[in-house]
Amino acid sequence: MNHRFLICLTLLLSIGNAFAQSSPIVVTSIKPIHSIVSSLMDGAGQPELLLKSNNSAHTFHLKPSQIRMISEAHLVITVDENFEIGLKKALKNISSDSLMYVSDIDNLKIYSARDSIFEEDEEHGHSNLDYHLWLSTENVLMIADRIASRLKDLDPSNEMTYVANLEQFNSKMDKLNLALDEQLKSIQSKRIAVIDDTLQYFEKGQMLKRPVIVTPYHGARLSVKRTLEAKRMIKHLNISCLVYGIDNSPSQVKALSEGLALSASKIDILGSEFSPGPDLYFNIMNQISSQIRSCLE
Repeated sequence: MNHRFLICLTLLLSIGNAFAQSSPIVVTSIKPIHSIVSSLMDGAGQPELLLKSNNSAHTFHLKPSQIRMISEAHLVITVDENFEIGLKKALKNISSDSLMYVSDIDNLKIYSARDSIFEEDEEHGHSNLDYHLWLSTENVLMIADRIASRLKDLDPSNEMTYVANLEQFNSKMDKLNLALDEQLKSIQSKRIAVIDDTLQYFEKGQMLKRPVIVTPYHGARLSVKRTLEAKRMIKHLNISCLVYGIDNSPSQVKALSEGLALSASKIDILGSEFSPGPDLYFNIMNQISSQIRSCLE
């Protein structure tokens, strides 16, 4: 009897392991991409997320457990090798069949990095392209479609799940676009100032006015010269809203807003305060919209 019981138990465990391993192992770099993949894999599996903390997506370093996670994945999805710089070394050992750069998707809108208030800048060493491309809902629809195709190729047994999830995701995106348009249409003629130019895709997608850009790229030094010139332009254009990111210090915000009738709003384009999952992308977009509108009103 005991012998028969052990055989049955072993068989059940083997079947359980087979089911557990039936969905592909998908690893994503940042929360917005993870959110899109989570929506598409709902009911078939769950993607892994590398950047869970508030660390910069440009400079984070992998732990041994994360390197192992990447090496065991069927599919690793990142924005671009020039965006998640900390992944470059680890991704060199990944087969091209198992690696997907979102920036390689055909017909995706990828904008050049824009100049700050200075036409020429003395600092270099940054990318000439702006990779915050998930802030364009038009881009995200193409990203979701391409990822769904990769998932169907990897996991044909769950093809209908991926198809249904993509349809549901597209429907939610339609509702998001309507909500953003309704919330922002009354402020499209108003201009904001931004410390780092991270909102280009959101701004152009929602037809907002080009902002005053204080620094030429993420992480650039906020010098006294830049601060004084930015304040002069903000005052001249009668700008009432300054937008900054989670990496900008309170002292930078204070230096730019001091002495001006200027509201300041912190915007988190990576969604660090939200729990990872299917809703995170929509939470990010709605929060950005709400904060910009509140800052301008």
